[in-house]
Amino acid sequence: MAGFNKLGSILISLLFGVLLSFLFDNVFILVFIGFLSTYLVNVDKKTYITGMTAALIYGAGNFIQGLFIVPNIPKDIILQVTLDPFNLVVGFLVTIMISLFLGFIGAYPAYWTGKQ
Repeated sequence: MAGFNKLGSILISLLFGVLLSFLFDNVFILVFIGFLSTYLVNVDKKTYITGMTAALIYGAGNFIQGLFIVPNIPKDIILQVTLDPFNLVVGFLVTIMISLFLGFIGAYPAYWTGKQ
């Protein structure tokens, strides 16, 4: 363990997450970010909420990035799509819940490895 503070470990894990996003799927990245950010924290400040926070930040950033960078869709379909605020909010909340859960899955083993 390197013994970083919480903010430093979150930033380092987010950096690794962005680099790994070119190679792997987001499910693996969210679990890895949760594990890495919790593992890098000092033993006396170690909690699984650090991993959940890092995964939450990455998931929210990924959702916002997906709003502006759209896939290549035929023009006929794009003209029929409208912005629905209800589905936007529900999609964001579901993304946040999934990110928190996957961050917890990664952070929980790192929490117990550091406590022993």
